[in-house]
Amino acid sequence: MDDFASALVLAMVRRSLARQSIEVPAPTSVGDRTVRIAEKQALLDAVLDTHGPKTILRVADIVPEFADHPVAGVFAGCRTPSDVVASWIAIERYFHSRHRTRVVVDVADRIVMEHFDTRGSKISAGENIAVAGLILGIMRWRGANGVVLNFGDAPSPAGSAATADQTHRWTIAWQRFEPPPGASPAWHECSVPAVDFTGRAVSDPYVARLFAEQLGTLHARRSAAATARAAGLSLRTLQRRLAGAGWSLGDIAASARVHVATRLLASTETPLALVGLLAGYSDQPHFQRSFRAAVGPTPAEYRRLASRGLQIKCTP
Repeated sequence: MDDFASALVLAMVRRSLARQSIEVPAPTSVGDRTVRIAEKQALLDAVLDTHGPKTILRVADIVPEFADHPVAGVFAGCRTPSDVVASWIAIERYFHSRHRTRVVVDVADRIVMEHFDTRGSKISAGENIAVAGLILGIMRWRGANGVVLNFGDAPSPAGSAATADQTHRWTIAWQRFEPPPGASPAWHECSVPAVDFTGRAVSDPYVARLFAEQLGTLHARRSAAATARAAGLSLRTLQRRLAGAGWSLGDIAASARVHVATRLLASTETPLALVGLLAGYSDQPHFQRSFRAAVGPTPAEYRRLASRGLQIKCTP
């Protein structure tokens, strides 16, 4: 019972198979967000053996149908393929997934990824293909054009490989990436506040700019040096500038997460288990601990206070 895979992933695969008029066994539910890994593996292996890898890869086509699911909000601010992949990995980390992905190569026009088991076991080919297909679909949904998926170390037609050894690594290449306009959910458009939860002003131009960037890509992992380069400053100059305004890069990231979390808690019915994910926290304990340290009440207590009109919502 301690080995689980995402129920959402399996739901998307099931819908894709239904669209292809492929009948599959009814699911055995063990919770709202998880299913047994053995159940997912058995389903995907049976489909792979009977219908081939391209049938599983067609899960990419139904990704847009899940755009209103709360988890899809994690990808709302993605502006590059690297953002998409970082957000996918953040979801795996947040739910402590046993099966995870990692980036091997990340360059201008392609990303190479590997799928691995945190306990060292081999993941089946069907599962590898399903995850690659979902990431491919998310890439397309968020704006990748001319996308090509190849499995293994050598170029090959998408889906032509069918063994675990051949499918645990894949390359996704694209010609251009153009994020769709106006596709973010309302909560994701929360503007930069005048002050943060501690009362610090967000008036310095560099602070406001970095705060806005953090709100847009809550799961991006960019080094301090890269942030400084993007701002057109040396790292030491940026750090001094922020310090003069009473901030640090870490403060901005933490404050942006609290800002989004409070809005989600106060103005949406997003489940508590997903609020932390959407706000950029690494996992649920991190969310609970950091939110309470920053705000005072727990997330659940904050939502109750907000529902009674006892807490100010984030600046519109």
